[in-house]
Amino acid sequence: MPYNPDIANTFFRAGEIEAWGRGIERIIAACKNDGFSTPEFRYDASGIWTTFKFEYPERATTQKNDPETTQKNDPETDQQKQENVILELIKENPYIQRKELVRRLGIHESSIKRRLASLQEKGIIKHVGPNKGGYWEVQKGF
Repeated sequence: MPYNPDIANTFFRAGEIEAWGRGIERIIAACKNDGFSTPEFRYDASGIWTTFKFEYPERATTQKNDPETTQKNDPETDQQKQENVILELIKENPYIQRKELVRRLGIHESSIKRRLASLQEKGIIKHVGPNKGGYWEVQKGF
């Protein structure tokens, strides 16, 4: 029995519910498919709670507390590194979507948008086709 029948019916009519009682299975399968850990589920009087845990391995740094190797974060350097990674990913897959770039770099989507805009302004990349379904073209010499 759905906790809120009105919301459940709305999702059913929208095609988001294939069969009653399969939501947790679909959440677990989607997490595994995208390489994330299985979420934790908790049920209490107010409903069911789902906790997702995300890790950003590329953000981890070695020798973090070593004063000799610790440098101040230079935003320009970080931006350049991120743009270089984005450029390499585009070279590997010109059809790569922002969602995948977010997942691979572990930074916010707005940062990805800024990095892509910067690369376009510099004439390094060009987007060809519609926003959905288009692809990235790396300009010659890069």
